[in-house]
Amino acid sequence: KDGYINEAEYKAIESFERNRLFSIHWELRTILYLGVLLLSSGIGILVYLNIDTIGHQAILAAVGLACAGCLYYIHKYKLPYTHQTVKHESPFFDYVVLLGCLLFATFIGYFQFQYSPFGEHYGILVFIPTIVSFYLAYRFDHKGVLSLAITGLASTFGLSVTPRQLIEGNNFSELSVVFTALTLGIALVAWAWYSDKQLIKQHFSFSYNNFALNILAIATLAALFEQDLKLISLIVLACICVYFMKYALAQQSYLFLLLSVLYAYIGVTFIVFYLLSKIDNLNEGVFMLGMMYVIASAVGVIFLFLNIKKIVKAK
Repeated sequence: KDGYINEAEYKAIESFERNRLFSIHWELRTILYLGVLLLSSGIGILVYLNIDTIGHQAILAAVGLACAGCLYYIHKYKLPYTHQTVKHESPFFDYVVLLGCLLFATFIGYFQFQYSPFGEHYGILVFIPTIVSFYLAYRFDHKGVLSLAITGLASTFGLSVTPRQLIEGNNFSELSVVFTALTLGIALVAWAWYSDKQLIKQHFSFSYNNFALNILAIATLAALFEQDLKLISLIVLACICVYFMKYALAQQSYLFLLLSVLYAYIGVTFIVFYLLSKIDNLNEGVFMLGMMYVIASAVGVIFLFLNIKKIVKAK
């Protein structure tokens, strides 16, 4: 309308915009991941439903050959190892690595179920796929396999670390479970810090710290709720949250800042109402004090959400 371009130029631009290419990168990655998960799940279900009809040796041979095929493929197309990020040319490479890792876990688990080479030492059964997963994750630079390896490491310690099972699947009423979780979390943080300093797969630090923050915070909160060591648990929780808040600011990470604030808020809120409940004469003034804390903390949370970009200093 303003005459900056003529009719022919307008049609050319319109045609270009209408027919321009668009990326289906994430759609394809999602389909490939679903394919790997469905295939590995299907193999597990097939083994379970036909364990008495197919034959143990046939099942083991089929799973073993599939796993060997995956290992052959990734060995053939692997790139030299480096401490930095590695980008493979084949779009299927990462998924073959993941499938091979899952098939190996299925193979070793079924082999133990049928022939019991490790006897009652089930920790060894989990430890072997964990070591293999760590090797594959570092050798072929795979974050998904690294998450499997960290989960397996936690299982070796007797912990469940999936988001739901981390709360429901561990008996945090026992101090031994709390100490085990704290030990594992500290070890993950220490290795992430060391890797960053030595420039060893720095992009893996997110996975280590993500697991560590949730394990440490939930274990400490459980100790705060269940144990008599309220003051010690609160101090430990404060140290954990402060450390990860500093990490969030250094990495410009919304996730770690929000999780740190959330866990700190839960701990402080519990202590406030725990102390209020210890007052002998619960009167209207104590009730109002609790309500004032709720209002003030809600205002603080709203302030955090409104100013999170400024706090994190994200570009």
